[in-house]
Amino acid sequence: MKRKYYLLVLFLIAVYLLSFVGISYSSENLTNGEFWNQLASIGKSAYIAGVINGVRMWMDQISDDNPFRQFTSKEAEVKFSTFVLDNLHLLMLFGGDDVKKTEISLKTFINVISDLYKDPANTYIPVPYMCLIASRKLRGEPIESLLQEARKKALQYQ
Repeated sequence: MKRKYYLLVLFLIAVYLLSFVGISYSSENLTNGEFWNQLASIGKSAYIAGVINGVRMWMDQISDDNPFRQFTSKEAEVKFSTFVLDNLHLLMLFGGDDVKKTEISLKTFINVISDLYKDPANTYIPVPYMCLIASRKLRGEPIESLLQEARKKALQYQ
C-alpha cells in the first residue's frame, strides 16, 4: 500500500513540475485553463493535492538551507520572501485537523481557480501559479497585478 501511495505522490509532483515548463498535457495541446476545465471534480482535487505536496516538499527543503545568502540585491530577497510566504499561506488553507473545514476550503479554492480560468486572458497561466493567485484572492488581497505578470510570463512559453 505504501508503494502505491508513493507512486501517486510522485505522479502528482511530476504533473505539478511539468506545468511550470509549459509542456502540453495531451496531444490536443490544451492550454492550462482548458486542461483545468476539462478535469472532473476529483481530478481537480487530485491536482491540488499534488501542488500542495510539491509545495510542502519544497518548503521542507528550503527550511534546511539559508536561501537568503544567495541574493545580491534586497529586491531579489524581498521577491523570494514574498514567494515563500505565498506558498506558506497556500499550505495554511489546507492545514488543520477539521476535515469538513478542509473539504469546504478545497471546494472554494477549486471554484476560485475555475472562475479565474473563465477569463480567456488567463488560460495560459500554469495551474500551480494560479493556485498562488487564488490563495491571495481568498485572503482578500488584490490580484490584478499578479494576473498581468502571470499572463505575460505564460505567453513567453507559448
